[in-house]
This record gives sequence, structure tokens and C-alpha cells, in this order.
Amino acid sequence: MMTIDIFASDPTLAGERGDALAQLLLRTLTTEESAPEAVMERAREFTHVLVHHPATWATGGPSPSGAPRYLVRVTVPGSWVGQDFGQGMIPLITNTIAEFEGDPQRLHSNPHCVVQILGVREHSLGTFGRATDTAELTRLMTADYRPEDDTRDIPEGYAVDPTCGMTLEIATAPFTLDHNGETRVFCAPVCRKVFAEEHALT
Repeated sequence: MMTIDIFASDPTLAGERGDALAQLLLRTLTTEESAPEAVMERAREFTHVLVHHPATWATGGPSPSGAPRYLVRVTVPGSWVGQDFGQGMIPLITNTIAEFEGDPQRLHSNPHCVVQILGVREHSLGTFGRATDTAELTRLMTADYRPEDDTRDIPEGYAVDPTCGMTLEIATAPFTLDHNGETRVFCAPVCRKVFAEEHALT
């Protein structure tokens, strides 16, 4: 579950251009070559991109030719937040907005796109009218993935996360678990937790 609020000083983003930016960012954030499309499609259901044009915006510093400013707030479960998440998410968002703007360099040479990542405490996100923990959200987003139905060719030295279908290099997989004499690899601790709970390994 991820919400991206883009506050933009550009008034033209209040209409169709804003819709186009939101769709581009949604697609960019939920496309991953190493994950099954079924999982990415479900992830899109839990990802929301909102574009806002504030009535008032005050900030200092030069803005050449009235170039727009952006403040982007990314709200995700707190367990997702870490150094690796920020190092991946901040450039991805900045590059996507820069690409949309048509000037790939401006947002890298001027501090005109500030990205803030906010982690929400466990049980403080919800759907279906109730609080939902990170493990349940992961189950919802991966509900359509079945490892036994995965027919992709996996390169030598790689394996598939049995929870979400992400392809990972075995030697560098961040999380592992031994199950039935086989080492399973996982992209995140929550995927490992879900697998362990479903196989009574906790």
C-alpha cells in the first residue's frame, strides 16, 4: 500500500497533464521486470498517485524562468522504509518527473523536487474497513501468484521468491530460509515472514 502525493507549483498540472503525470508515475512505480505481471497488477490496486496544485506556495531560492517546483510525499508501511528503499525510490520519482517535464537535468542541478518518504506504523494502514498489517497487505498483493504455475526461465544462479515471484540472485539475496532441504530466497523480510507462516515455520 503506497500513496504518492505530488504537490506542484505548475498550474497546468491541475487537469489532463496532472492525470498524465499520475499515470506515468503509477506505471513506473509498479513495473518490475523481475516480478510477475500479476503481482504488479495487484500492486497497482494498492498504489495511489495524487497530483495537487496548492492555492498558495511560498519558498525561497531562484527559480529560472518560473520553472515549477515539486514536493513529493511517499507514504508506505513503516517496515518498507530503510536506506535501500529511499536510495531506489527518490531517484526513480525524480527521474520520472524530469522525464515528464522534458528537461532531464533541471531537477538534478536545482533542488526543485523534494521527495519525502513517510513510514506508517504497523496496524495504522487499513482496507476492508479494518486495520491491515504488512503481512496481510503482502498476501493481498501476491494473491494471484502461484510458484507452481510460474513457467519463466530462471537464469543459472538465480531463484524466485516463492511469495511474490521476484527473481533474485541467490548469492546476494537479502533474506533466505531453509525449507525441506532447500534454501529459499526472499526480496523482503515480509515475504519471508508470509512464507514461514504459511508453511508453519515460525
